[in-house]
Amino acid sequence: MKRLSSLDTQFLAAEGANFGSQYCGLLMFDTTGHTIDKAVLVERLENVVRTCPPMRWKVVEVPFGLDYPVFVEATVDLDDHVTESTLERADDMGLAVEAGQILATKLERDRPLWRLHVFHGLPGRTAVVFTLHHAVADGISATKILGALVDGPEPLASSPAVVDEVHASQTELALSGLATLPMRWLRALRATPQLLGHLDLVPPLRALPGVHTIASRWRGGDDSPRLDAPRTRFTTKLSPHRSLAFGTLPLDVIKAVKNEYGFTVNDVVIALCAGALRRRLLATGELPDTPLVAYIPISTRAPEAYGDFGNSIGSIIAPLPTHLPNLKSRLEFAHHAMKAAKHRTQQASPTLLADVNDPIPSPIFGIAARRLMDLISSRLDTPPVNLVVSNVAGPPVQLTLAGAPLIATFPLSVIFDSFALNITVVSYQGGLDIGIVGDSVALPDGWDLVGDFHREIADFAALVATSERTPK
Repeated sequence: MKRLSSLDTQFLAAEGANFGSQYCGLLMFDTTGHTIDKAVLVERLENVVRTCPPMRWKVVEVPFGLDYPVFVEATVDLDDHVTESTLERADDMGLAVEAGQILATKLERDRPLWRLHVFHGLPGRTAVVFTLHHAVADGISATKILGALVDGPEPLASSPAVVDEVHASQTELALSGLATLPMRWLRALRATPQLLGHLDLVPPLRALPGVHTIASRWRGGDDSPRLDAPRTRFTTKLSPHRSLAFGTLPLDVIKAVKNEYGFTVNDVVIALCAGALRRRLLATGELPDTPLVAYIPISTRAPEAYGDFGNSIGSIIAPLPTHLPNLKSRLEFAHHAMKAAKHRTQQASPTLLADVNDPIPSPIFGIAARRLMDLISSRLDTPPVNLVVSNVAGPPVQLTLAGAPLIATFPLSVIFDSFALNITVVSYQGGLDIGIVGDSVALPDGWDLVGDFHREIADFAALVATSERTPK
């Protein structure tokens, strides 16, 4: 068996009527002269399932909730996981509608937590939507699963042999759960002093009354300003439906800005997102006077643990310069804000997001997770954050599947009650692939936001060109 961590379990426990913790990768292939269909993928997946352990994991609950769930080996029927269809509307917007339905549909827990859908009908292209549960893998470990799917050397099962083919009985699971309780409580007790000073870095908790005061005082009453998120249309409970949009921007412009001003790629991406959001909220008359606040997940996975699966993520909470009209000012703000936010995160334990869960008794873990999400999405509290922003480094070289070149890999990630917008970007070859996910009610204008990204990157290019023409 592989026992889930408290952070892995949170992604299962928090699921409710309109919230599921699955996320998607939308892979776009050039199939001019090539074929990608269900038969091709089933043949490929037969090897992937054999060599990639998470593709075989099924979740099993521990009786009476005495411990976190476990993953056990399951027989995989690929017909249950792989489907294909032809788009009714054969363009990107039609694809986004159907991919949105997939993203909004929770994964069934009686089988391994993934599925794959092939979409035909796009002229010269085939789209593959790969859905995976966040309890199984975070963004970094998911890239290893993607690497097993595309063409290349036969992948090896680099994860430790943590899943037994023999399932433990319900009695054994219960007894094992009871045996682990003392050690869990001891770990929670040891982590508490470090945890209390950084409660305001935990996205759901930072909305609760008193959290900022407790964290600040525990750190010694530092003078770091309190960062409150303004209310926006994304401060809402999730509906049953999702709105998706995606596009690709030139990565060379991002790198040119980085090199010209001495910023990081992430600084530039944050400023880019802020500028696009500013355009959108200005267009609809909804721009707050204060900065939007983003939750920026980061990997805390040690290099030697790259082959592991599950979740190893930390939390950066940072303001986005949506309130600044000048592009260069937004870049400078993003640079300084990210530097300060990273410093705060480095002061916290890399296991902060797991540590905050450990003191919660397992039998009420799921109830506590769902009630907390209900509380932060009510209009009685300050929003914890406004959105999720994530920047993932992808492969710089072209990938193929069955000989078909991968054109783009659009990330479609998770949204939550009270922060119903996620913007994730992945660099691939010479492009920056953007995936925008919103609640369908909160984000009816996702494609307009993609257009705002294109207009913003054009301004970035103009800024660099002007700087290059100006004598130093």
